[in-house]
Amino acid sequence: MIALISGKGDYPNEISSSLKKQKINFIKLNLYQKDKYNISIGEIGKIIKILKSNNVKEVIFAGKVDRPNLRQIKLDLKAISYLPLLKKVYSKGDGNLLNLITKILKDENIKIIESHKYCKNLILKNTPTRTRPSKIDIDDFKKGKKILNLLSKFDNAQGIIIDEGYILAIEAAEGTDEIIKRIKKINYKKNKVVSGSLIKLTKVNQNLKYDLPTIGYRTISLCIKSNLKGIFLEKNKNIFLNQKKSIDLANKNNFFITAV
Repeated sequence: MIALISGKGDYPNEISSSLKKQKINFIKLNLYQKDKYNISIGEIGKIIKILKSNNVKEVIFAGKVDRPNLRQIKLDLKAISYLPLLKKVYSKGDGNLLNLITKILKDENIKIIESHKYCKNLILKNTPTRTRPSKIDIDDFKKGKKILNLLSKFDNAQGIIIDEGYILAIEAAEGTDEIIKRIKKINYKKNKVVSGSLIKLTKVNQNLKYDLPTIGYRTISLCIKSNLKGIFLEKNKNIFLNQKKSIDLANKNNFFITAV
C-alpha cells in the first residue's frame, strides 16, 4: 500500500490519476483539503498510526506546503518527543525538515519514495516548444545556475529571474508565482519588451525524493503576462504539470520551455 501525503496544487492530483490508471492501491493524507484522512504537520503520531493501520510501506510527499511558524504548530506527543531535533532543523530550511520526517518514518519501517516514481511522464528532458532559447538566454541560465548553487547552502532558493545579465528576482519563502508577479511591477519591465527568463533548479545535494522544481500552466501564463521569454529547468530533475495545455500556450506566444 502507498500513501500520498498531499499539499496544495495540481501535482497530488496528477499522481492520484496516475496511480488509479496503473491500478495501484493508495490512500491520501491531506494537509489542506477535506478528505478521508486529514492531517497537520505537527501530527506525527497520527500520521504514523494511519500509515501502519493501512499497512503502508511507501509514502509520497507531493504539493506545496506552507511553512508554519514553529511556535504555532500544534504538536502531538510523538512530535513533542522530537522537539529538540525539530527546532534544530527548522532553522536550516524546508529540505532539512523533510529529511527529518523521512528519518522518523524510516525508523517505523516506512519508506519515502520519489514523488515521480509512478508518473515519470511529468519529467521534462528536452525542449518541447517550437521556440528555443537564444545565446543570451543561455548565458543568463549559466549565471543563474551559479547564483542558485551558491545559495543552496542556505536551503532556500530554487528560482531566479535574469534578463541579459541583470538579476531581477530571487525566489525565497514567497514562492515562484510571487517573484514572477513582482517583476511585472518593477519599472524595468514597464517597456513591455519580451525578455528575460525564469530559471528553476534543484538545490545542491538536494534530496530528489521530494520538492523538485515544479511548473505548470499557471507558471507559464504568469511568465507570459510578465513579458518573460521562457523557462529553464534542469534535465530529469523537474516536474512539468498540465503539459499539453502549457505547451500550446507557450507556442502561441513564442515562449520557450527547456530542460538542460
